[in-house]
Amino acid sequence: MFHEIWICLHWPFCPGVFIAILAFVAGAVAFRVEKASTVEKAIWTFVFLMLVVGEIWMMGIDRAKHDQEQADARSEQLRKFQEIADGIKDSNEKSQQHFDTTLALEKTNLSRTLGGLKETVNAATGGDGFCYVILVPPDYAGNANSFSTVVPRGKYPLANVNALVTDDDMMTQWLDEVNKRGKPNTGDEFAAIMQRAQEWVHIGDLPPQFSEQIAMRAGTVTGESRMLTIYFWANNGSWQEKLALRRINGKWLRLIRVWKQRLDKKKKALVLDKMFEQIDDGFPPDAEMKAATK
Repeated sequence: MFHEIWICLHWPFCPGVFIAILAFVAGAVAFRVEKASTVEKAIWTFVFLMLVVGEIWMMGIDRAKHDQEQADARSEQLRKFQEIADGIKDSNEKSQQHFDTTLALEKTNLSRTLGGLKETVNAATGGDGFCYVILVPPDYAGNANSFSTVVPRGKYPLANVNALVTDDDMMTQWLDEVNKRGKPNTGDEFAAIMQRAQEWVHIGDLPPQFSEQIAMRAGTVTGESRMLTIYFWANNGSWQEKLALRRINGKWLRLIRVWKQRLDKKKKALVLDKMFEQIDDGFPPDAEMKAATK
């Protein structure tokens, strides 16, 4: 108790000290109130007033000290909270950075895995590769006989290649005969014509960049022109070739068109994507148009 009293008596005084002094002085004055002169009463009144002012002053100092302590405490709390928030933010940033790094690494590994898988699938099926047939006529570059060669295109080997070769010249001749006769063929006659005009050819596997000769009935060339339509099937899909030959002024000219059918979802129709085209200079425009439409 004496310690607390001793603390309160140090400047600045604790609130209540001046009130205690005022109470003591008021008690002392009570014994002199009848004997006191007017001047003494004025002095005592002034003393009372100063004690009241002093008490109000001490209360103001105490209030200011208390407010400052509260402000310092709030500031310290905010500082600690900010440190905690900064620590959490730093931890989150490090966690996010670690997550981003891990995700990027996983994406890279996944991309490599998918890339390797894609390469494996492409190597097994042929990827976006294709092939086409070249028909070499007699007297072409000193050649005595006609022969046919299949030419692969693409990075990967083609697997299990099969072809349906249609002799367009034979079909055209048959249609001309039907028109001249004015009487259509029977179903059996039509089947016989199609059997002669079409031939299935099993080509097999084709390594990239290596051409290979194949044997087919339509590989013969007589006269001044030749036209074939060839449908290909392989493990990587199907495509179609139009092959035409024309001899102009004793020189053989060649047209090769290769395209693939696909379904256009926007147009809701089948469209043709050109994969390869080779047209020798001087190839007749009418024959080119015929080869494009047949």
